[in-house]
Amino acid sequence: MNVKSDEERKSKVLKVRLNNKEFAKLKQYTEESGLRSMSEYIFNSILATPIIELTDEELTPEKARFKEIADRINSIAIQVNQTGNIYPEDMQEIKKGLAEIQSKLTEYQAKLERFAVTPQTFTLETRP
Repeated sequence: MNVKSDEERKSKVLKVRLNNKEFAKLKQYTEESGLRSMSEYIFNSILATPIIELTDEELTPEKARFKEIADRINSIAIQVNQTGNIYPEDMQEIKKGLAEIQSKLTEYQAKLERFAVTPQTFTLETRP
């Protein structure tokens, strides 16, 4: 007989309310994961989801650069409103600044997606 110690015994219950669509998705994910139950899928999802902390210090360089780009775009907008003219070099500068911001956001998204928990996170081949 396999008797679990107090530390191993799961005695706490967590209730979660889902609508029909959410429940269907949870059921689908559980089936795709190959885990035995929704409870096991939820438990593993919680444990597999890392907590990511970013400090202002880490983001300061990007925030400063984004502010520079925004300030420059704003000054171009003021100039356009005052003169009624927009110059090709100003358009190029705006496009370049927006591309730089988009590139950085894409980089952040790629980093975050590495941490995403999907049903495949728990497939039988990858489970410990």
